[in-house]
Amino acid sequence: MSNLGHRLGGLGSCSGNTIESLRATIDKVSDPLFLYWEFDVHESADGILFVYHDNDIEMDGEMVLVKGLEMESLKNAGVQLGFQIPTFTEVISELSERNENTMIEIKNLISDEARREVITAMVGHPNWTLMATPLRFTASFPSESRAHWHSEVRKAGTKLVRVGRHRIDLFSAAKTRLGWMLAKPKWLFGF
Repeated sequence: MSNLGHRLGGLGSCSGNTIESLRATIDKVSDPLFLYWEFDVHESADGILFVYHDNDIEMDGEMVLVKGLEMESLKNAGVQLGFQIPTFTEVISELSERNENTMIEIKNLISDEARREVITAMVGHPNWTLMATPLRFTASFPSESRAHWHSEVRKAGTKLVRVGRHRIDLFSAAKTRLGWMLAKPKWLFGF
């Protein structure tokens, strides 16, 4: 692994992005392989932000999309698989007094309340950055309200960058056809 803080220090769906993996990795932040904390945020069907990497979870032997589940069902599914799915608030509480760089990957935000909660969490943390893939960015920040959310992200003192290309501000790139075209490929001349 190239970053010990990836998925809050855990590997795979069952151990990554958990409070336990974060706590177990805290003593490794001085290791040269620790670059920053990174975790993934989704919104549940009942509007609760939670931290989990994958798009689906096993329930009763079937893979089910997490975005269609309420938080209680998600928590129960995690317990059945042997791990605790934390809420966004729980992870933010654990990291709020830490000084390490933090990357929060947006996987699925449905409501304005969720967008506001994520952006508000960034306030006072100049070393925290939001990131998303272009597809998840456009799904989580619809074009009709994108200018408003870009303004809110700037007010919070952060930016929303492209996964894998952290120099690309997705709000700025989405303003022009050329900017968006250049932002979409995962790798482009090392930028």
